[in-house]
Amino acid sequence: MVKIHLGVCGIGFGHAARAVPLIKAIKERGWSLSVSSYGEGLEYLRRHGLDVCEAPGVSYGVLHEGKVSIKMTIYKNILLPIRVLEQISYEMSLIDRETDLVISDTRASTILAAKILGKPVLTILNQFNIRILYPRYKWIIESLEAASHLVGWIWLKSDKILVADFPPPLTISKYNLVFPKDIENGEKVRYIGPILEDSIYNLPDKEYLKSKYGVGLDGKPVILFKATGPLYERKILIDKLIPILVKLSREFEIIVTLGGLKVNLQDVEGSLKIYEWVENPLELISISDIVITRAGQTTLAKILSLGKPVIMIPIPGHAEQNGNAISVEENKAGIKIDEEDLNEETLRSSINYIFNSSSKMKALDYSKVFRALNPMQTVLEEVDRLLKNHTK
Repeated sequence: MVKIHLGVCGIGFGHAARAVPLIKAIKERGWSLSVSSYGEGLEYLRRHGLDVCEAPGVSYGVLHEGKVSIKMTIYKNILLPIRVLEQISYEMSLIDRETDLVISDTRASTILAAKILGKPVLTILNQFNIRILYPRYKWIIESLEAASHLVGWIWLKSDKILVADFPPPLTISKYNLVFPKDIENGEKVRYIGPILEDSIYNLPDKEYLKSKYGVGLDGKPVILFKATGPLYERKILIDKLIPILVKLSREFEIIVTLGGLKVNLQDVEGSLKIYEWVENPLELISISDIVITRAGQTTLAKILSLGKPVIMIPIPGHAEQNGNAISVEENKAGIKIDEEDLNEETLRSSINYIFNSSSKMKALDYSKVFRALNPMQTVLEEVDRLLKNHTK
C-alpha cells in the first residue's frame, strides 16, 4: 500500500482548506496517510473530522490594531532556528521507512525532513517570494527579504512544485510568485489552478439556496462579508466593519459569516443576517452579488471561481495579501480598500463602483478558467509520476 505524509502550513485557514479535498482524494485511492499541522490550520482540519498530528507552530507578530508588525514577528520568532529544528525533528518522526512520498503545503520543515530521509517531495504553494511592507527602515526589509530567500531555496529542493493558483495572467498571487528564470521556464513548476472543495462543482440551484438561507428574496442586492484570516486580525475587521454594514443594510441585504468566531453581536442581529459558522460558505458566495473579505489567496480563489466580484481589505502590513488585492484589482475583478481608509463612504463607493463597472464580467473570466482546469487530477497525476520515478 502507498503511504504518504502531508505537512500543512497552519497559519490561517487557507492552506488547511485546500488540504481537505486533497486528503479526501488520497484516502479514496486507498492509500495510507499521515497529516501534520499547527495553529488555526490544525483546528480547521480537526473540525472537519480529520486525524491530524500537532506540529510545533510558528506565526507572525501583530499589533493591537491588527497590523502585521516586523518587530513583533522578530520578537515572537527569536528562537525560530530552534523551532524549525523542532519542526524538522517532528516531521521526521512521522515520515517512517514505509513512507513512499511526502507532500508539503508550503512547509519548509516538511521538505527538509523528507530530503534528509531520502523521500521524494511534492510541494503545493501559492507564494514563493516573501515580501515585506515596512517603509521606515529599508535595511530591515532588505535583510529580512534576503533571509527569506533561504525558504525559497528549500522549496526549490522539492521534486515538483505545483502552484495552486490561476495560470497567468489571472494569477492572484503573481507578485509573490517570481521564480528564478531557469526554474520558471523549466519543468519543476506547474500552475494547476486553485484547489477547492468538491462541492464547488455541484452547488445546489441558486433559487433553492436563496430559500434555504432566506436571502435575496426581496430584490435587494446581496452583499456578503466573509470574515477570514488569523483569529486576531479577523476580530479586528469584524469589530470595525459590522457598524458600517449596519448602516448600509438600509440599502443592501447583508450577510455576515464569522468563520467560527464567537462575537457578542446582539445589538446588530436584527439588521444583518449573521452566521458564526456555515458548513459550506460557498453556498452563500454563490447567491451573493459582491463579497467583502480579506485578501488571502485561497479565499479570493473561491470567490472568483464562482464569478463574484470582491471588495478586498488586506491585513495591514501583510505584503502577500496586499499583493493579491492589487493583482485582482489590476484585472478589474475587484477593488482594494486599505483598512485605515475603511469607513461608510469608502465602502458604499466601492460597492457602487463594482455595480457600475465591468467587475462582474471580469470576475466571470476567472470562473471560466477555473471550470476548464482540474487541479486535483493534476496533483494525483504528479503523485503517480513521482511514485513511479522513485521506485525505478
